[in-house]
Amino acid sequence: MGTVAVVLVATAVSVPQEPLKASATIKEVMATLTVPSSEVIFAAASAPPTNDLQWVAVRNSAIALAESGKLLMTGGHTGDDIWMAMSRGLVTQAHAAQTAAEARNSAGLSKAGDDVYETCKACHASYLNP
Repeated sequence: MGTVAVVLVATAVSVPQEPLKASATIKEVMATLTVPSSEVIFAAASAPPTNDLQWVAVRNSAIALAESGKLLMTGGHTGDDIWMAMSRGLVTQAHAAQTAAEARNSAGLSKAGDDVYETCKACHASYLNP
């Protein structure tokens, strides 16, 4: 049985991987993940959560926001260096919001929310309304 497992693992590792392809447009990623998740973080940054359920909702939104940033760097969404830098920044800032939410740190959440806002504003200025 051990030999079979090794052969299966070796086979799975050697299979060529195709590049990830986007399954949604940038507008769809923004409308379904980025905007709703960022709005939860912005709201919580100005009026911090007051109970565990609200902190969990902020944490979950931060996770979704980070994943949306990663999606914006895959497949047909890859843009120029500025696009990639802003997307990476969004992921980093969303992780900061997640960490702040997990620690119930209102000040950290406020800072992360401000940073996310600045990235969104800069990206929109460059790509949405140049």
